[in-house]
Amino acid sequence: MTKKYLLLLNLIFSINIYSFSGHITFDQSMTEKDWDFMPSINNSFKSSESTFSEIYLSSSNFGLKASVTDFFLRLDRTSHPKILDLNAESNEIEFSYLFDNQNKKFSIALGRQESDDQFVECYTFSSITIGFCEDARLSISNDKEKYTPLNNSNILLLSGENNSIKLNFNSIKGLFNLYEYNLFFEYVENDFNWLTPVEEIILNKGFLYNLSYKGQKLGNIIENSLSILPQRESWNTYIIGLSTTTYYNIFNNLYFLIEPTLILVEQNDYSQISDINKNNFKLKSGLVFATENIQISLYGEFYQNNLYGFEHISFNQRSEHHFDSNFGTLGVQLKYTF
Repeated sequence: MTKKYLLLLNLIFSINIYSFSGHITFDQSMTEKDWDFMPSINNSFKSSESTFSEIYLSSSNFGLKASVTDFFLRLDRTSHPKILDLNAESNEIEFSYLFDNQNKKFSIALGRQESDDQFVECYTFSSITIGFCEDARLSISNDKEKYTPLNNSNILLLSGENNSIKLNFNSIKGLFNLYEYNLFFEYVENDFNWLTPVEEIILNKGFLYNLSYKGQKLGNIIENSLSILPQRESWNTYIIGLSTTTYYNIFNNLYFLIEPTLILVEQNDYSQISDINKNNFKLKSGLVFATENIQISLYGEFYQNNLYGFEHISFNQRSEHHFDSNFGTLGVQLKYTF
């Protein structure tokens, strides 16, 4: 958890947490390519893991929620980069107003998601590998100051982040007698960047640009490969969604959970390469053991179109062709209510 959220927790406890009602939640989910019982995943996928922690406090008609999510994704590829890891942290603060005896809630959430820099030692452009590994046919570096982060040992640096604002309306025992439903709208500003000295070949169009490799100009090969890297210009994502949560009592303190979520997604100022979906559907279900203060959940999640619209940091031109396949995770959640 980041320092600013530790500071927030210290402030909350110094005010006296026992004067509030609310909950604390910890959640861990993951999936592996080798799990044959999970939905089919693209060939380059290796594993994924997500760790979520949240604290929610309410007093009278107002609520405050702070959450942190660590998202990890590993890809194993046949071409360079053969191993590619994505580590991203999401931080969110939500302010809410509760009414109708606290059975309804309107909230505004501000979020930020940022990935660790991805350093790539070698990159395969079509059929030629450039970089600093044993398979490299060419090694290219540049003395310009802007390429210093590459340390003359990496051919590519990738970075990404996004900022979001989310409006949410929540009702308990509301529409159609469902236990709970949520209607939400989310606006996301996406920012990606990349750095490689190979780009100088395109900009200068000198000797290396016109060098022939297997009947093609090296410059054309590189241009085609760079064109599918994440766009450097910011683009916006608009999401409208509806989710419902229902608990069915099985026996004593044991319940069956079902939580479907439907979202509609629109990308603005995004230069798409292939067809991308306009929606996604997630179904979460599992067993819940609940007492007055403790809730333990074992659950599974199914996504119709991968993580599209749910993990914004994972979507860009390099990955967009993977978001038409199913995806699934298994998880466990511990929730303490006070």
